[in-house]
Formats: sequence, structure tokens, C-alpha cells
Amino acid sequence: MFQHFHLTRRQWFGILKWSVYVLVFLLTVVTQSAILSRLRPFGLKFNVVPILLVCICLREGPEKGGLFVLLGSTFYALSGVDMGNVSLLVVTVCAVLSAFLCQTVLADRIISAAVCCFATLLINSSLIFAYKLLLGLVQPRSWLTVLLPSAALSMLFFPLTYLLVKAISRIGGDHGV
Repeated sequence: MFQHFHLTRRQWFGILKWSVYVLVFLLTVVTQSAILSRLRPFGLKFNVVPILLVCICLREGPEKGGLFVLLGSTFYALSGVDMGNVSLLVVTVCAVLSAFLCQTVLADRIISAAVCCFATLLINSSLIFAYKLLLGLVQPRSWLTVLLPSAALSMLFFPLTYLLVKAISRIGGDHGV
């Protein structure tokens, strides 16, 4: 059965690269859930997973990266994250739009990626906040005192995430997929 199953060098590098992306994604989800969820400096929460997903989408493009973000966001939503159904839609759409904008309009640089990641965090958190506000679970002033500083605090992880994703995207060199 497997005698005709032959993968080229390029395909092996593609499998390796996407496997490393999945491993880093799972490690990030576990780290955020187990460690960063307990760390709450000044009552603020870290949200690193959307940053990782946007960075992957920016490096791999709206097609391949968008599919990875859709699958990753689905897993993230099903992992029990607060308002995961909103995050599923918002993170996927924002990541794909960001990748498209960086390919067509913006320069593909670290500053553009930082702006796209921060915008995704802010839009995602703001929509979750608006939903909770409608339900009466939060106060309107919390947007300025909790949500905005939490997004800024989460961006501390951006440089490390961006450089890690950039290194992973180079797997395969000239043979990269």
C-alpha cells in the first residue's frame, strides 16, 4: 500500500514546518491557560494566542495562514476560553484581513505586524466587552481601565512571537512550502 507513497524533499519540509507551527500553537495555548492565566499584574489578563495566530497568518499568507488560523481558532474556542465563539470569528477574519493588507498595501515589516496584532487584540476584546456590557456583566469604564491595558500588556509577547514565527517560516529554505 505504501510503496507508491513517496514525498519529495519540499513536502517533508512543509510537513515539518506546519508540525512545528502546531507544536508552538499548542504550547502557547497550554502556557496561556496554565501559567499566564494565574499571573494577573494589576488585575490584567494576558492574551497571547491571537498574537501567535495573526503572526502565522502574516508570514504564511491569507490562504495557508488563514486556514491554520481558522483551525487554531476553532481549537482555541473549543478549549473553553471565555467567549470563544466570538474569538473564533474575529481572530480568523482579522488575521486574514491583516495578511491581505500586508501583502497588498502595507509593508511586510515588524511594525505592520505589531499594528495588526494589536488591532486584532483590541477588536476581539472590544466585541467580547460589548457583548458582556449588553448582558450587564461589566461596567463601561472597564474598557479604558482593564481592556486597553490588557491588550497593551499582551503585546509584550509580540517581539518574541514574531521572531519565533519568522524563524519557523524559514524551515526548508529554498525548498520551503
